[in-house]
Amino acid sequence: MKVITLLAILIVLMMGVTYGVLFATGEDKADMNGKIIGVCTVNPQDAANLDNTTFNSILVEGTIVGNSNTHNLSVKISPETIILQKQGEKRVNASFNDLKQGQKVAVMFTGPFTQSYPPQTMAKEIVILS
Repeated sequence: MKVITLLAILIVLMMGVTYGVLFATGEDKADMNGKIIGVCTVNPQDAANLDNTTFNSILVEGTIVGNSNTHNLSVKISPETIILQKQGEKRVNASFNDLKQGQKVAVMFTGPFTQSYPPQTMAKEIVILS
């Protein structure tokens, strides 16, 4: 009986270690995968942007996790948004200027969607896939 209990404990521990390694080394999953269909740049001379509440944005057409329908989504890009470009298996730093119409991207959001058309949200991270 002690051997069976010990064996069960070892199996549970091994499963926990395996799950922990997979979870720790996995990358964040995107909230949306799609294609950039528009890039909107804020005019730095715009008087309405003096309080820094207006952000550059991209319009992405794609699928949101948990929904198989295609959607258009306006994604605001703040100074805190991380923009990366996938190069092979690596992800390297990129900037807003690297975002171009037609590129495939993976987007992670930071907050809720506005009830507008198209819906708007803030990006936490954008990965340029191609």
